[in-house]
Amino acid sequence: MNAPLQRSGAPAATPGGFGDPEDQTHLELDLVKLFRTLRRRLNVILSVVVAVSALATVAVFQLTPRYTAGTQVMIDTQRKDVVNLNDVMSGLGSDSAAIDTEVEIIRSRATARRVVEKLSLIDDPEFNPRLRPASWLDTINPLHWIGRLFASSNKAVQPSADEKEAMIDAAVDVVVGQEDVSRRALTYVIDISFTSPSPEKSARIADAIADAYIVSQLEAKFDATKQANDWLSGRLDELRRQLEASERAVELYKSQNNIVTTQTGTLNEQQLSELNAQLILARADRAEKHAKYDRARQIVQSGGSIESVVDVMQSSVIGSLRGQEAELARKQGDLSAKYGPRHPSILNLESERRDLESQIQNEVRRIVASLSNEAMVADARVNALQKSLDDLQHRTGQNNQAFVRLNELEREATANRTLYESFLGRFKETTQQQNLQMSDARVVARAAVPMGPSFPKKDLFIEIAFALSVLLGVGLAFLLDHLDNGVQTGQQLEGVLSLPHLATIPRTPREKDVDGKPMKPQDYVIQKPLSGFSEALRGLRTALALSNVDKPPRIILFTSALPDEGKTTTALSFARAAAHAGVKTLLIDCDLRHPSVHRALGWERVENGFVECLAGRVQFEDVIRKDGQTGLDVLPVASGAANPPDLLSSAQMRRLLDHVVGIYDLVILDSAPVLPVADTRVLALQADKTVFIVKWDATPRDAAASAIKELRSYNVDLAGAVLVQVDTARLAKYGYGASEGYYYGKYRHYYAD
Repeated sequence: MNAPLQRSGAPAATPGGFGDPEDQTHLELDLVKLFRTLRRRLNVILSVVVAVSALATVAVFQLTPRYTAGTQVMIDTQRKDVVNLNDVMSGLGSDSAAIDTEVEIIRSRATARRVVEKLSLIDDPEFNPRLRPASWLDTINPLHWIGRLFASSNKAVQPSADEKEAMIDAAVDVVVGQEDVSRRALTYVIDISFTSPSPEKSARIADAIADAYIVSQLEAKFDATKQANDWLSGRLDELRRQLEASERAVELYKSQNNIVTTQTGTLNEQQLSELNAQLILARADRAEKHAKYDRARQIVQSGGSIESVVDVMQSSVIGSLRGQEAELARKQGDLSAKYGPRHPSILNLESERRDLESQIQNEVRRIVASLSNEAMVADARVNALQKSLDDLQHRTGQNNQAFVRLNELEREATANRTLYESFLGRFKETTQQQNLQMSDARVVARAAVPMGPSFPKKDLFIEIAFALSVLLGVGLAFLLDHLDNGVQTGQQLEGVLSLPHLATIPRTPREKDVDGKPMKPQDYVIQKPLSGFSEALRGLRTALALSNVDKPPRIILFTSALPDEGKTTTALSFARAAAHAGVKTLLIDCDLRHPSVHRALGWERVENGFVECLAGRVQFEDVIRKDGQTGLDVLPVASGAANPPDLLSSAQMRRLLDHVVGIYDLVILDSAPVLPVADTRVLALQADKTVFIVKWDATPRDAAASAIKELRSYNVDLAGAVLVQVDTARLAKYGYGASEGYYYGKYRHYYAD
């Protein structure tokens, strides 16, 4: 097969593609259908919008205004080095996790509890449910009155500790629920806000939360420092005892081992040093003494002048004697020159000079003897020092092993002292810190009393309520449209029943007749022959005539799925319209269970009718009643039948229909509904065509489909279905498939309604 030709230059259509004209058509149809649905349910949408918006407006003005106040706290990551001491607790970190941790601390129940206790919020009805006035729900609750009765008897009793704790917990819950703590972006600033019906209270509590957080920080540092001090104090006591024990061990060991130490070392070492120095000096002194003595002794032995000895020369006695000797020599010289050598005076002087010389010699001998003694003393002193040094060196050698252990004890004591002094210094530092604690956070902006409520935002609330009401209304409209089980358009009718749509008969306007009574549809067709209602009936008659052009139907049965769907009214109006148009028409009331044709025509009582005619008790001509306005012949029902299906399927019924067909151009059968009884199923077999009546937007689709299924199971010749009591104004809103309603409304001025 050759492919279809395509216009040159036109793009090839891709099935299901974006540019597929068929898809665009479907999209347009869906949008139009959506619009039609919204338009059709506009009253529902408007009702929901008005109701919800009104309720929201009333509700928003009934809500208690709530005010939000906020304070700002900044985490200070810069350390304040006041005393240049190492902190027991390090400062806060500058990473996001540390800041987020502080946010959670502010938001914690512990901080909220501080606020509750500081501001005594358990005495505030906002935070203590027990102090709140009873609501209207409580006033109708008998348990509330019983509780108040017992509470009034115990009014003077103070709450127990458990009850007070419960009240505090309840107040904490309220504070936590009404506060909001958040970090401002990636800064070190934390926003703290609190919401309350009182603007002053919201500001006061917001500031109290910030203060409680800062106080908790200080207390945490104080507690940590105090714990460190307590630990250091206990440790210092232990170290002090260890130091004292080690120092006592050193002293005890020294005492036990005769070890004496000085600032320059041990006593033995100091004595050794001193003895060595003394021995050196003593030996030098001995050498000097021996040198002097040996020289003097040699001079004496050699007969030399002893006066050359230093000690002799330095002797004051010798000097004095030599002076006296010189004075005598001078005197002797003077006297010798004057008196001669043999003068007694000179002789006396000679004698004195000899005495002086003797004294000088004696003094020299004494000096030499003294030098000898000094040399001997020096020898003795050197020997004594040497002996002492030897003894001390011996003792020192014996104490060398003791010094090894002593050094160990002294090192242990020194280590204990160093550790003790280190802890003592740290203890002094932490003691200073305990008295000088600084918080890592500070308030940068105190809460101001809010000028307006933060809730409710009335304009926003009403706008949101309006938007939600529109969404709710639209959703409800689509839900109702989806749940709508009725038939609204001819297209739906054909789709549900698989029958031709013969006509759409509009609902008659609510008008009154000349007597002031509401005009019935069967009267409206006569009073308003040019109305849309009458025109629809004429269109139905035309459709039935064209259903079989070669042999137009003459016996037409009207039925419906359920009672009260307008089949009798439609059949009567159809028959009266045909009769009024000059068609010889007979209307037979075949609803033997609930006959209503005679009442619709205003006939109060019928003595004989359809049943009696079929039973042969009366002649057909005797039971026919005529409509005076249209000339319509009516065969009413006067009494019921014991077995309507048998009667309607009897030979008498067939003969009656054969008889009336020869008399009338059109025979209308008003039958019972299909689903409740079986009458229509057997009667429809004797009709040329069956018209199925569907009440607009009322007959359930499944009921109508079930009725058609029943009729088809009996091979009934169905002409089609008719929508009756149609609201043409609403029908026009259904769009496609409802063109009859659209055009009826658009060209309504052509009708004489």
